[in-house]
Amino acid sequence: MTKRHDQRRHHRRRRRRTALVTVALAATLGVTTAACGRAAANSAAPAPATSSQHATTKAPATPKPTAKATTASPSTPSTAAALRLPIGLYTPGEAGSWAKVAAFGKQVGQPVRYVVDYLGPTDPFPAQLAEQAAANGAELVLQLEPTMSMSSVAAGDDDSYLDSLAAQVANFGQPVILSWAAEANGNWYQYGATRTPASEYRAAWAHVMSRFSGVHNVTWMDTLNRTYDGAGVTSDYVVPGVQMYGIDAYYSYPGDTFESVFGETLSQIRAVTDKPILVNETGIGQVNNQVRAIPGLVQGVLANHLAGLIYFNENQGVASLYHQNWALTPAGLKALRDSLASVNGSSATP
Repeated sequence: MTKRHDQRRHHRRRRRRTALVTVALAATLGVTTAACGRAAANSAAPAPATSSQHATTKAPATPKPTAKATTASPSTPSTAAALRLPIGLYTPGEAGSWAKVAAFGKQVGQPVRYVVDYLGPTDPFPAQLAEQAAANGAELVLQLEPTMSMSSVAAGDDDSYLDSLAAQVANFGQPVILSWAAEANGNWYQYGATRTPASEYRAAWAHVMSRFSGVHNVTWMDTLNRTYDGAGVTSDYVVPGVQMYGIDAYYSYPGDTFESVFGETLSQIRAVTDKPILVNETGIGQVNNQVRAIPGLVQGVLANHLAGLIYFNENQGVASLYHQNWALTPAGLKALRDSLASVNGSSATP
């Protein structure tokens, strides 16, 4: 397919610990083996990484989980998981209250399935958000955003923080999806392509997972950016040992479709793994037509047997094609409700 031009920097990485509510259209992640195809030249790229570096001392082995801990599979059943395409969402400023999440669920006709938070290099486990999610049948997704060099992480310099987080996750006991150092096939983070060797990135990943070896309620997700001209080789960033993979990509241009946004990236990931793939972060900009694009997005997730979809429901203004108003309009919300009802066979309000 024809690529427009190099589209790297996008809209994500909020680097604040407010509750980032996500949406996932998940087709029972633990049962479905997804494999996707990669998107066209647009990339869903994050904002610059935080500047502070997390300096810690090495710590002993990861604490064992408490008796509360359960064995996680990629997406644990809940009331929402019975739907073919459970839904979730990211919305800004969501801290300490489930009201916005519940309201979104009512607007689209079914409950939210996943809740996301983004953790900086010293942020603790968001216990309140986790408990709210569990109480409402949703699952917590944590995006861990390191600033330490990959070689330092692999050497154990971040073990104190990792072990503390592992103990907190184990104590929570409910299934949690963890993603670490996302979008490394892009070059906007210090650990990204052209800035850190892929071998160092993979070694750091392996070390991070080893610190959670006794924590059985974790599902690991490796999140890649949408591929683009100049991006790192996709296969280099399909990290081994995780249970699922995520893709960040957006409808940035007029006329963008599921195939043009996700197709190429999905294909490249599926060429090297048959594990589940999640649309980890996406949005449909106002330059596009949400009513037109949403049915294709929902059908694309379903037809490609993807694990789900997380919608980035924020107005980022009109700074560029990569920072637009992604928030769903009333017409967009109706289109999403109707599309979900068509695949789930119901439009019942939660």
